[in-house]
Amino acid sequence: MKLDELIDLVKTLREKCPWDRAQTIDTLKNKVIEESYELVDAISENRTEAIVEEIGDVLFLSLFLARILEEEGRTKLDVLINSALEKYRKKHPHVFESKDLKDAHEVLEFWHKSKGDIFAGIPEILPALLAAKVIQERAARVGFDWDTRSGPLEKVREEVGELEKSEEAARGEELGDLLFACVNLARHMGVDPEEALRSANRKFVRRFRKVLEVLKKQGKDLDKAGLVEMDAIWDGLKKEE
Repeated sequence: MKLDELIDLVKTLREKCPWDRAQTIDTLKNKVIEESYELVDAISENRTEAIVEEIGDVLFLSLFLARILEEEGRTKLDVLINSALEKYRKKHPHVFESKDLKDAHEVLEFWHKSKGDIFAGIPEILPALLAAKVIQERAARVGFDWDTRSGPLEKVREEVGELEKSEEAARGEELGDLLFACVNLARHMGVDPEEALRSANRKFVRRFRKVLEVLKKQGKDLDKAGLVEMDAIWDGLKKEE
């Protein structure tokens, strides 16, 4: 089985490569985030070859982390795998037991009712927009939610007003409330706020690069071009799109 070869490769690298030997759980935590985002990027762009490669990287890194834990005497790979098997079998009693869960909604409800704390398991390190969405979804499952999008839309307007009237010391908190309300509105509109902002980021970068190209073609000094001139080019490019 090729998985066994990958496990052996990890062991060999830990024994023979100075860089790999020097790694710890702590030094690799940011690598986990990096590899996860590279996988998400590949999925977002629907690049099959890249998706396959990035899944391989995540798999390798997972086995590498497991190997470090083994070396430190904190667990064994078999224990880790058995724990995962037990966890996911328990999460699917409709598959492995006789529990009757008719559709995806009932499965999701079962998962969340089995949690003692509805917010348990939400990592602090999650991107804030995504975390806000997850928090709001979990609160909604126990009935704390608006029935229509008019509620969250009015809440956004309310938060804008509070931000406009806020003192300097409270602006960070008020802006946070506004962003949280915007995420709730996005959720009610069926929009993924993280993807929406990611798309807006890409659009801004694409348009501003074109503004810089126009200025360069006109022989203008980019450092001295004023906001009015750049804004006029920006508006022209928007109309062309």
